[in-house]
Amino acid sequence: MKSPGMVALGALAAVSVLVAAWSGWSWWSAAHDEAAMRAHDRDAVLSAADDALTTLNTVDYHDPGPAVDRWIQVTTGELGKTLSGDRQLQLDRTTASKTVAAAEVNQAAVAELDPAAGTARVLAVLDVQLSTNGAPSVPSRTRLNASLTRTDGGWKVDSVQAAS
Repeated sequence: MKSPGMVALGALAAVSVLVAAWSGWSWWSAAHDEAAMRAHDRDAVLSAADDALTTLNTVDYHDPGPAVDRWIQVTTGELGKTLSGDRQLQLDRTTASKTVAAAEVNQAAVAELDPAAGTARVLAVLDVQLSTNGAPSVPSRTRLNASLTRTDGGWKVDSVQAAS
């Protein structure tokens, strides 16, 4: 006959195996949950849009090269091609108008997301401090509608339009 201690130890081992199996199943289930994956994609789009829109609305004429290079890095598609092709024009305009702009995203939301197609649309409100030709900085609020595309380098802006 088995001792009560051995029976209790066997029962404890069986319960431990069941708890471990349930925990593993719960973890796997949560990791492969479609809603969780969609939330992760949405958060990635929102983060990329926040960074990109801030970057695209920030420049300093004292050294515009790095800002324009960052514009090119956060864009793709026709917008990226246009900025790459017009890099010198952007530098010349910024320097000639003595533009200093600093932006910060006030609010943003993902309006559309198609993970399978790798496309998204974000609505954003930016607070921008803008100074040209040595004038004092003027605050403004800008509403933007941005389209993003997933690339090998992450989500990038492929078009931006003023929103009404």
